[in-house]
Amino acid sequence: MTMLTILTAGPYTSIQDKGRTGYQALGVPEGGAVDPDARVTANWLVSQPPETAGFEIFMGGFSFETDTALAIALSGSLSVQLTITPAFGNVRTEPAGQTIWLQPGDKVLVSPLRGSNLAFLSVSANFDLPPVFGSVGTSPNARIGGLDGGMLRAGDRLPLRAITPAPKQRKLQAECARLFEPRTIFRLVLGPQDFCFELDQIEKLTSSDWKLTTRMDRMGLRLSGPSLTHKINADILSDGIVKGAVQIPGDGQPIILMADHQTTGGYTKIASVISTDLPALTRLAAHRSIRFTIVSQAEAEQLARQKATLLSKVLPTEYH
Repeated sequence: MTMLTILTAGPYTSIQDKGRTGYQALGVPEGGAVDPDARVTANWLVSQPPETAGFEIFMGGFSFETDTALAIALSGSLSVQLTITPAFGNVRTEPAGQTIWLQPGDKVLVSPLRGSNLAFLSVSANFDLPPVFGSVGTSPNARIGGLDGGMLRAGDRLPLRAITPAPKQRKLQAECARLFEPRTIFRLVLGPQDFCFELDQIEKLTSSDWKLTTRMDRMGLRLSGPSLTHKINADILSDGIVKGAVQIPGDGQPIILMADHQTTGGYTKIASVISTDLPALTRLAAHRSIRFTIVSQAEAEQLARQKATLLSKVLPTEYH
């Protein structure tokens, strides 16, 4: 059986795809790649459908060996270099954002990410793994998906099927690559519990600098800054949660929920990061400072349409 063998897994690498939509009522997190822009573009670069599973890599330091010919591509962190060590011949480096061909015995190293927190690596094949609720993606907190429900480890072997060894040569065009440029201002839609805060606290949310802390993972990321004060307290009756929701717990420091967020929660949610901006937020490394601005729901929907139009210039319809 054709395999990829993990040599080094880095601090936090997992198998991710489109996730598990429609199961939150059962307590199953949606999961999926925290940066769908990176997943979709990396899959396009290796001529794979947009929902195909690949490697979600936090911070880099990930390496593997292939025993078959195939193509790979890395997106999300476009400044990263990949080092290819063949079984025979000279070591070479390849850039992110384009199709890269491998031969049997090639070893691939994704160097530590610089100025970014996240990258996504796609292969021109499918992982031959059993789906759970329609997905092979890993949700570590639920212990489902992937190889054993956890992060990848050195020595793991991943079986492949439906290999396309020679897809088209592709490279991200400049318009698409701009999606991955760092940004520091992120747009919010207020609610559903913004009424739990006085207007001056909402103004504090948008007028302050917020720093990303080291407390970040696939479930969420914590910010540090001036404390936001509730009218009464931080607790509400538990209700549903969406990706991008901004919770304000009792200490007044925002928590932004990511792909593996809990399905319900009892903290007030002052706002949500719009879906257009959330992928860029997930890529930021700890200690970066960000700011927020408020948009209406109609504006958020228009921004989503504009992003889809941008992607349609370079990717087929099924990729956006």
